[in-house]
Amino acid sequence: MISSFDLTLLGSLVTAGGLAFLGQGKRPWAGRSPSELTADPLTLGDRRQRFERTTSVTGARWLTVGALTLFAAYAHGAEEGYLFGPWSDVMFHLVFVSSAWGMTAFRIKQTAGRSEQRPSD
Repeated sequence: MISSFDLTLLGSLVTAGGLAFLGQGKRPWAGRSPSELTADPLTLGDRRQRFERTTSVTGARWLTVGALTLFAAYAHGAEEGYLFGPWSDVMFHLVFVSSAWGMTAFRIKQTAGRSEQRPSD
């Protein structure tokens, strides 16, 4: 049985990921040189719009899952039943959610890269 602590921790980390992805859509071009921005076939506005839409959808998904997990933790009410132990659970959830954040960010970059390589209609 999973504890409320585990569900609350997992829900909090997932919600933080959703907020991070929503914030990432506002500053997508940090760290790119001007030559990279002008060499692409799509206009800067089109790329920015696609990137913002992708990160907004991803952030909304993460926020929804995080909110549902926090609701389940609130409704669950169990205080015992850690997966491994209190601190081991914290480390497990940090590693698990961090790897999920990394894979999601990688997929966003891949999606944005594929849409930039396609010629605009």
